[in-house]
Amino acid sequence: MSANPYLNGSDYLMLGFDHELRRHGFAGNSCQIVLELGAAISPAALQKRLVTLGERYPILRARLGGLIRPQWKLPSGEASAPQVRIHRERPGLSQSLCNEPLATKRGELVRFDLVECESGRMNIVFTWAHALMDAPGAEHFLALVGREELPPVPWPSPSPVRAQLNLIERCRLAWKNLNQIDQFGRTAPRSLGIRNGNATAFLQYHVEKFSRDETARVRANALRLCGVLGMAQFHAAAALLELHQLHQRLGCHTPSYILPVPVGLRPKGAVEPIFSNQLAIIMTQFLPEHLGSMASAVTALKDQTVQALRTGLIESSRLLGDLFRFLPLPIYMSILKRGLGGEICSLFYGETAAVNPLLTFFLGVPIEDFIHVAAVTPSPGLGVIFYFFRNELRLTILHLTATLTEAEAFEFGIKLRQRLLTS
Repeated sequence: MSANPYLNGSDYLMLGFDHELRRHGFAGNSCQIVLELGAAISPAALQKRLVTLGERYPILRARLGGLIRPQWKLPSGEASAPQVRIHRERPGLSQSLCNEPLATKRGELVRFDLVECESGRMNIVFTWAHALMDAPGAEHFLALVGREELPPVPWPSPSPVRAQLNLIERCRLAWKNLNQIDQFGRTAPRSLGIRNGNATAFLQYHVEKFSRDETARVRANALRLCGVLGMAQFHAAAALLELHQLHQRLGCHTPSYILPVPVGLRPKGAVEPIFSNQLAIIMTQFLPEHLGSMASAVTALKDQTVQALRTGLIESSRLLGDLFRFLPLPIYMSILKRGLGGEICSLFYGETAAVNPLLTFFLGVPIEDFIHVAAVTPSPGLGVIFYFFRNELRLTILHLTATLTEAEAFEFGIKLRQRLLTS
């Protein structure tokens, strides 16, 4: 394939977050999926499969380029395969791998770490650059790696077809998004900030797991408050209420809270394109009076979502990202933060829904558990990812050590768990 694919607006936004994280000394905007396997796989078999996929998808070892419009520079010769590393299980290894940066400037966009456990089991830690693909794309790619036979998948992956707009109309729609952020800035949020100044630039996480019975209770609560299609709204409202309570406990009062809600842009049931971020962002703002109860938080979120749909703010978000691809990353990020007084958001919120059903076996070995991990920027320094593995709810609580202690983040996760079960 001779053409070098361009980054879309969402890709460039993820690259902007990578710039922001590395600027503050963190590993960058990398994400991880951890697979817990019932037995060990052959590292040689995995490496062989990655060689095959590297030939099929040269973008796996591409480098970022383009002075005016960013694009993936595909390798001119034979593409090398992503590296596979082997580790012995030890305390803190998963956190350490999460904080090891990818060498993206040298074309390292994905990496596999195999962790051999004393019991004979194995964990696979798959790390990828968020600018390359989103969580659904990464899940599907990981399923391709682990399948016995590779299905025919077209390359390059097509982007969804959208109505063509002239430049003036694009700018008009994109301006609506910036105008909304400026309006939010009139009651600007204040995140928890750097509270542990001596802490190293380190991301930590832990996972809250729900049984099937507990998951059914959470779903019943969501149905009662939010309706049939309101599971994500229920999760977001619960996270916001616990964020508000956390601010109160720590004495970090803020005039408002900003929650960016990601919206998937893929057609329902589609997995293509794999190597691309297919999402837009709905920006929502909550005042403390909206967070007195789950009912009031859900109402505020629903009202803003309906308003975003009526006024075209989803398409506005996508167009803003597309137009900003022509700006240098430092300028791009400064514009995004300007309207909110230097903040990006009050909580990183991810909702990846049900894990790809193809992730049942990996190279013939049963997958027994699944974990999603993502990076969070210094503001807010705290995030939650919601997902379902085999009909069981999982929460990954993410925090920066400079923002929260491990005990504070653990308490936040426990209280969020209880709210989901009892609201």
